[in-house]
Amino acid sequence: MAVFLILVVIGILVVYTGYLHQSVKQAIAYLTVMVFSAFLIDFSTNNKPSGTEFSVRNPRKESGYFLLTVVLGSVFLYFRFLAPVDWNHQNLWIKLAVLPCILFVFPVGLAIIMLLLKYKPADMGIRLQGLWIAVPIIFLSAITNHFVSPKSLTWNAMMAEGGSIAGTLFTGLIVAGLSEEFFRVVGQTRIGALCKNYGMGWIITTVIWAFMHAPKWYMEEKDIQDAVLGSIRIIPIGLMWGYLTHRTKSILPSVLVHGTNFWGLQNF
Repeated sequence: MAVFLILVVIGILVVYTGYLHQSVKQAIAYLTVMVFSAFLIDFSTNNKPSGTEFSVRNPRKESGYFLLTVVLGSVFLYFRFLAPVDWNHQNLWIKLAVLPCILFVFPVGLAIIMLLLKYKPADMGIRLQGLWIAVPIIFLSAITNHFVSPKSLTWNAMMAEGGSIAGTLFTGLIVAGLSEEFFRVVGQTRIGALCKNYGMGWIITTVIWAFMHAPKWYMEEKDIQDAVLGSIRIIPIGLMWGYLTHRTKSILPSVLVHGTNFWGLQNF
C-alpha cells in the first residue's frame, strides 16, 4: 500500500509540473505510456521462465557500499554545480581532491566494488535475455511523442552533443544507458533485500537516481523548484526502466530502451 500511495503522489506531482509548464496533455500522455509499458512488460514476461534472481549476498553491507557511492558521487556534483565558488575558479587542490569522486557519478567505482566482492557480470544483470521486449516500448514512446509533443524530440540535441550517429548511440547506450541502469539494478536489489520490500527498493533507488540530476539542472536555471520538480518528473520513466530490469532479470533491455530514448516525452 505504501508503494502504491507513493506512486500516486509522484503521478500527481508530474501532472502538476506539466501544469506549471503548460504541458498537462504531454504529462498525462507520458504517464499513460509508462503505465502501458508496465502492462506490456508484464504481458511479455508472464508466461516466460523468471530466470535467475539477482544475487545479493549481504544486503546490509552491500546497501552500505551503494549508499556510500551515492554520497561520494554527490560530493562531486556539489562542487561541480552547486558550490559557492564556480568550478572553473575553484582551488586547484580542492579540484584534485574532489575529481576522483566522478568515478561514483558514472558508477565505475560501484562496478569496481562489486567486482571486488566477487560478483560476475551476469550477477549484475549483464544477461542476454528479454531484449525483444524493448521494441514495443520504444515504438510506443516514439509514436506517442510524435503525436503529442514532437517539439520535445531530443535527437538533434543528442546529435550535436555526440557529433555523429555513432557518437550519439555511444552516449545514449553506454554513458547514459549502461551506467545508469547498472547503478539502478545494484541499488534496487540491495535496498529491496535490506528492506525485505523490493518495491520500496525500486522506488528509493529511482528517487536517488532522479535527484542526482538536480544539481546540474539547478546550475543551468538557478531555480530550485524547477530542479526539484524536474527530478520528480523523470521518476516515472526511471521506474519503468527499473521494472523492466526486475521482470526480465537483465539490465540490457532497459539499457536499450534508455539508450534510445530520443523522444523526450518526459521533457516538459
